[in-house]
Formats: sequence, structure tokens, C-alpha cells
Amino acid sequence: MISDNLIDIQRRIDSALLEVGRKPESCTLIGVSKTKPISQIKEAYSSGLRDFGENYVEEFFAKYYDYHPDDLHYHFIGRLPTKKVRKIVGKSSLIHSISSLKLAKKVDFVSKDENLIQKVLIQINQGDEASKSGFSLNVGDYFEDLLSLSNVKILGLMSIPPYSEPARPYFISLRELRDELEKQFDIELPYLSMGMSGDFEEAIQEGSTHIRVGTSIFGERQ
Repeated sequence: MISDNLIDIQRRIDSALLEVGRKPESCTLIGVSKTKPISQIKEAYSSGLRDFGENYVEEFFAKYYDYHPDDLHYHFIGRLPTKKVRKIVGKSSLIHSISSLKLAKKVDFVSKDENLIQKVLIQINQGDEASKSGFSLNVGDYFEDLLSLSNVKILGLMSIPPYSEPARPYFISLRELRDELEKQFDIELPYLSMGMSGDFEEAIQEGSTHIRVGTSIFGERQ
């Protein structure tokens, strides 16, 4: 099942990229494997998937040490408590959920302590939802401080649109915010992490470089 699902999703990814004239390699499929057993990660890996997303620190930590071929990349995509940063830094190929300056500073501190540069994305709470973490649309007010962190490499933005509203306007807004930040601070932010099982084609059409797909690969959570 997982193999067939991945074939179908890749076909849809390729079609969405072609529609807007983007190269096939310009979008990374992340299989959201939270709550899924290692056996399903192994099955997806055997079918060609190399990037996996985890939402929970303890689960991420356990899976990282239980199954980690050299070319498998784990992404941390969930809420990251500052007290658990050390379990993620240096193990996550990309942390998608830097939701505050305090968290960014803690990641920087731990990264310095471990003598590494941690790649991250800045999470934006576009809908100003109490149930979600993230910077507001005024994130530019914090960007000089964020950019001053020497052991954190900011590569772009991440967002989850409100579930009750059409997603495309939020994808457009995130891309435009990224473009504004690049211009304002004379930097490159090549990554946009946006799009999930129900809307990843729209996200790709609006510039997503990383889509986070769980249900369409692994099925509904039990």
C-alpha cells in the first residue's frame, strides 16, 4: 500500500511542478511518520522515500536511534519545548518549527555547545490561532535578532493554514512574506515548508519546496 501511495503522490507532485514550470527536484516530499511504527518507515524507505517528519520529541529521538540509514533524513516538524532542544539539535536535518526568539536562541546555544550549525525554518502563525505556535506576520521585527544567531542557519519559512479556510491564499501570503524578508534583509530564504495531504498540489503551485504528507502515504491514524 505504501509503495503504491508513494507512486501516486510522486506523480501528482511531478504534475503540479510541471504545471508551473518548476524542476522535478525543486520539491522535497516529507513523509509524516508520527505515531507510525518503524516497520512502516522501513517500508516507505524501501520504496524510495528518504525524508521523514516527526512531531513529538521523544518519538523522534527513539526513531532516530532505532532506524537511521545514512541517506535517511529526519525532520522535526512539531512543537519543540525549549527544555528538549538538546534531543533534536544535530539530529534533525531541518527543524521546521522555530516558533519564537526564545526557542531560536536555545537552539543556537545548544548548537554552539555541540559545535555545529543547525538548519531551521521559522514557523509563522498566519491565522493568529491560539492552538498553534509561531511568529506573527510581523516576524520582520525579530529578524535582525534571528539572523544574529551564529549557529542557526535560517533557510526559510513554515506554516500550517487554518483548517477551516481555503489554503491557497495562505500559501501565497507566506511566499510573499518570504520575498519581503529577502528584500528587506538582503538574504536568501530558499525554503517554503507548506502543504499537506489535502492541499500539497496547491502549495507546490505557489512555491512550496517541502511538503509534509502523512495520511496519503501511511493511511489514517488509528
